[in-house]
Amino acid sequence: MQIFDDETRARQSARNSSNMLDEAYATGVAVLSKYAEQRDRLKQAQRKALDILNTVGLSNSVLKIIERRHRLDKWISYIGMFLTVVIMVIVWRWTH
Repeated sequence: MQIFDDETRARQSARNSSNMLDEAYATGVAVLSKYAEQRDRLKQAQRKALDILNTVGLSNSVLKIIERRHRLDKWISYIGMFLTVVIMVIVWRWTH
């Protein structure tokens, strides 16, 4: 009977070890699948962040163009005002 008990214990221990290995394998598979999901989420977040940065970069370049154009328009208006005053002074002196 002692031999049968030892064999039964050995089989039970082997089953327990097999079950523990199966659980460890399942846990490993679950962890890897969660990592894959997180990687996909992070890739999506990175894509969105890059899209936003590209949009902001485009907006910055457009704003710089607008500011440059505004400065040019300001100088054109100042020159126009100055020329108008000069022409008015010339016409006033010519008529008087």
